[in-house]
Amino acid sequence: MTAADARPATTIRPMERADLAPAADMIARLAHHVRPGFQPGADAASLERYGPTGLGLFEAVIARRDSAAVGLCLYTYAFSGWRGRPGVFVEDLYVAETERGNGLGRALLAAVIAREAPKGCSFIKLQVDKANAGAQAFYARLGFAIEEHDHTLTLEEEGLRAITSPF
Repeated sequence: MTAADARPATTIRPMERADLAPAADMIARLAHHVRPGFQPGADAASLERYGPTGLGLFEAVIARRDSAAVGLCLYTYAFSGWRGRPGVFVEDLYVAETERGNGLGRALLAAVIAREAPKGCSFIKLQVDKANAGAQAFYARLGFAIEEHDHTLTLEEEGLRAITSPF
């Protein structure tokens, strides 16, 4: 028996109310990894309000080893008119540093697809920070491809007000 064999098993399950604070912490750790010092807007209260325990505007699965949260995949649904099928858009995928390289990231994505396949979800889309070479390599190993024909465009606050104001 090796030391790895003696470790408690990791479980992956849908996020519950008790997971809100650990999920917010993992999102903060992800933000710090990508942009040191950046503070994301997600906290336990916003995750509760908008997530699976609230309005249901996103879903999430969480990985736990023993009582510790060690991974998170937060996602929304997407529908592709070109494919004529639904899929998922991964907003945040986080694996604790101690768990990286053990297949947990892949397992989280697989859990999402297994959970959503009965709804007809047939693809995963995501974005990765251009400076996050480790994540880019991870996704490339899994077979994700960069879509050179697309650009991500975002309209926020002031732009939203402008577009919704009378002409």
